[in-house]
Amino acid sequence: MKAIYAILAVVGIALIAVSVFSEKSDMSGWYTFEEGKKISEEKGKKMFVFIGTDTCSICKRFKTFFSSNETAMEFIKENFVPVYVDALNEKPPVTVTFVPVFCIGLPENLSCFSTDNPQKLMQTLKQTSQ
Repeated sequence: MKAIYAILAVVGIALIAVSVFSEKSDMSGWYTFEEGKKISEEKGKKMFVFIGTDTCSICKRFKTFFSSNETAMEFIKENFVPVYVDALNEKPPVTVTFVPVFCIGLPENLSCFSTDNPQKLMQTLKQTSQ
C-alpha cells in the first residue's frame, strides 16, 4: 500500500512540474523577426513586434490575451505582420531595457512603446492602423 502512495506522489509531482514548466502561452501565428521582416518587405505591410520573455508576468498576461482573444488577433493579422521576439533567446531589433516592449512600423523604422494593459495596446494599434 505504501508503494502505491509513493507512486501516486511521484506521478503527482511530475504532473505539477510538467504543468509549471510548460506554462508558455501559445504564440502560433506569430513570426520570428526575420520571417516577419521578409513578409513585411514583400507585402509593404507594417510589423507589430511584441518583445517579451517567458519569465515576465506582464508578458505572460499579454500572451494569454493574444492566444485567447480571436478578435484581437484577427485585427492584428489583418493590419500588421505579427512578430514575437523572446528577448532572452534572441537579439531584439531595438534596444530593450525592460519588457514588454511593442513596436510598430516597417523593419527599418520601428516606433516602440510599452504598456501593461491589453485594452490600451489595442487602442494604440487601432489608431496606428488608420
